[in-house]
Amino acid sequence: MSLTDQFKKDMFLEIEGKIYTVVERQYKTQGRQGGLIILTLKDVETSQPIVKTLKAGVKLEQISPEYKEMQYLYSDDTGYFFMDSNSFETISINAHLIGDYSRFLKEGDKYVFMFYDSKAISLRRNSTVELRITNAPPAVKGNTANGASKIATTETGYKLNVPLFVEEGDIVVVNTESGEYSGRA
Repeated sequence: MSLTDQFKKDMFLEIEGKIYTVVERQYKTQGRQGGLIILTLKDVETSQPIVKTLKAGVKLEQISPEYKEMQYLYSDDTGYFFMDSNSFETISINAHLIGDYSRFLKEGDKYVFMFYDSKAISLRRNSTVELRITNAPPAVKGNTANGASKIATTETGYKLNVPLFVEEGDIVVVNTESGEYSGRA
């Protein structure tokens, strides 16, 4: 059990049987009545944000997830399939847990998941990924009126704007939060 004044960003809490991650914590004083803690939480299963207001000093159940390295195998209509690097067990992960990060998943790459009660609760996302360009139209001379970029397709099927000098076979760095080109690898 943790006191409300010990909560930190990215901490996991169990409230009424659901698991949440702390997104933001604010402290508000109320004169003689004591303080209030305003927590912005994100439901791990649904990714829905909620705001909870608690009195300072209230105890909530903090959980410590187990971290496992998993290798991405493939995806289909039912979900994404990963193999535990230690036990070689194949586990299906729901699409909502992966979210829009799915456009950066490469078969054979390893990713770190957080587990609680033998259930995956979160994927540790990298801020950048390196992807190979599989399709890039040739640069047309004089095509610089719109910022000198073109749309290229990566090995994962993700399409993004890249500079004209990027060619098929190049490896580029992509920012996973914005989905934009960051540079060559």
